[in-house]
Amino acid sequence: MAAASSVAAPPSAQSPSNSNPYPGQAPPTSALGKYVRMRHLPASELPAHPDLARLQTSSTSPPPDLQQFIFAVLEEAEAFMTGYLPRTFKVKSSSKSSPPATAPVELLTHEISAADLPKESRAAGGGGGTAETWFARTSVHENAAKEGTASWEEFNMGLRAEHSRHEMEYTPDVQDAHLVLGWDEGLEGLGRRIGGWGEVGMSVVEMVHHIPPPLNDRVFPVLVVTARKAEELLVVQIPIEVKGMPGTSYNSNQFRKLQDGMYCSIERAELLDAGAKVKWQMATASDAKGILPMWMQKMGVPGAVIKDVGLFIGWTAKQRKGKA
Repeated sequence: MAAASSVAAPPSAQSPSNSNPYPGQAPPTSALGKYVRMRHLPASELPAHPDLARLQTSSTSPPPDLQQFIFAVLEEAEAFMTGYLPRTFKVKSSSKSSPPATAPVELLTHEISAADLPKESRAAGGGGGTAETWFARTSVHENAAKEGTASWEEFNMGLRAEHSRHEMEYTPDVQDAHLVLGWDEGLEGLGRRIGGWGEVGMSVVEMVHHIPPPLNDRVFPVLVVTARKAEELLVVQIPIEVKGMPGTSYNSNQFRKLQDGMYCSIERAELLDAGAKVKWQMATASDAKGILPMWMQKMGVPGAVIKDVGLFIGWTAKQRKGKA
């Protein structure tokens, strides 16, 4: 449980980006963390929020500090992408195309066993077998606002800023990105800076995806954490339990009630070659639930992961033309 006492003291808003939130320990460059996992994070493990008071007061542990929580999530996600992924993922294909993007896309995959997960992230009684199946991709793009690619600022504004709304706009199968609640007030009080990260955002969103038959559409409730540095940006999505939260649309009688699916993901972009190129990576694990077995679900994920590159680049081109 993410009680406040179990997390390191909050870093100063001016602390360096490589500051270690784990005193006396080496930074977790390749270890698996407890937050970006395939489990629904309960409200009791979220920072305090007025709309969560009823759900959080029933917990035996106090909610974690906002700074501590977000810093831990961002550091865990960054460590996964820069340490764990290159060390453990295997390349499935090195040069997939995703038009209209001109950059080739590398597809990677990795199976994580339950035994390798932190204890608090394992399913009850689960200690063996595959717990999470991850797919990832890497593409390196020319840093330019022109056809077939995008500029660094376009990546930043399209991927990080208003991430969920933009994802709905450039992904045909996403039907809604319903904002449940956010921590804007608390983050504004921190200047939206935590550690070396700036422009920090955090919200709970219900992402509604159209799923091909025989499955029905699904709602994927996620906690979305976004942030940037001068030459790096992160978008983290964590499965979350939203039942009982005020403001939900798809887990209540206010709207159509959909079955919950589950996914977690990390998107990271960074500048390379003195700013000439943008390296864009994404890693995700998912489970649509329902009657379709996991082995069949896995067959469709790689294609969707690669297709997203072209969808984003194509959407960015349309946005660019609209501003001309």
